[in-house]
Formats: sequence, C-alpha cells, structure tokens
Amino acid sequence: MTAEHAKRYPHQFSGGQRQRICIARALASNPKLIIADEALSALDVSIQAQIINLFMELQEEHGIAYLFISHDMAVVEKMSHRVAVLYLGQIAELGSRQQVLETPTHSYTKRLLSAVPVADPTIERSLGRLTGEIPSPVRHVSDEPLIVSHKEVAPGHFVADAS
Repeated sequence: MTAEHAKRYPHQFSGGQRQRICIARALASNPKLIIADEALSALDVSIQAQIINLFMELQEEHGIAYLFISHDMAVVEKMSHRVAVLYLGQIAELGSRQQVLETPTHSYTKRLLSAVPVADPTIERSLGRLTGEIPSPVRHVSDEPLIVSHKEVAPGHFVADAS
C-alpha cells in the first residue's frame, strides 16, 4: 500500500485489503497467538486463498499460533493442525485434523461433515437429522455449571461422552 492509502476510509478498501490491514494491526504487537473469528467468511474464494497463504507464511516466519474459528470446513482442513468441533458451546470432538475430519466419532461431527457440499454429482450423500431434543443454551445463574466429560477414543482424539 502507498502513503495515499492512509487517507482512505475503511469502506474505500476491498475486502481483501481490509483483511490484510486487520492482520497487520494484529501483528503490530508481535503476538504469540492470534484469534481469528470467521476471518475469511466475507471474502471470495480467490481472496480467501491469498489470506490463507498469508496466514501460513506469517506462521512459518514468526512462529505464531492461531485459534481459527470457522464454519467453512475447507478452510478448517487447510488451516488446522488440530480441530475442535463445538456443539451448543461445548467441545463435542477434539483431535488432529486427520482424526476429526477423516474419522469423526461424535454424531454432531459426522452430521456436520456430511453437510459439506461435494462437487461430484455422482456421489450420493445422506444428510440425516440429529435426533433427540436440543438442550437450551440458556442457563440460569443458580444452575450448576455444565461439565462435559470427554473420552479418549485414540491418542490425542477426544469425544464428548454421552453418559
């Protein structure tokens, strides 16, 4: 960017430029961790790829860790070393990228992955429905804290215990 860009308002930048500015601001304090919440969701695929590459280059150069929050499973697959799947604010499944995305164990993770569109029209997929009643995410102050136990189904691969 040039000095002329300093006179611009945020709305005068493209989505990709605004994202790069946000990344530059985050890097100004030399962080060890960057939390990126849906950092790519409003960008088109080509700009997403550029920003992903930038994140990965910065990680390599500066040793930065990311807590990358996304609903886009293609982005999760590209960016992640470890994956945590949340269901109603609780970790339903946690493990390496390969463990969670290739051999999901929790029913919610399986349903989530089955909902990802596939470009091949010859592949048939059953989306199925989650059964049972969804618990209310609203908790009263007087309620006991919700504690979800997890079992280790493989080394480093944890799944919320239904019991």
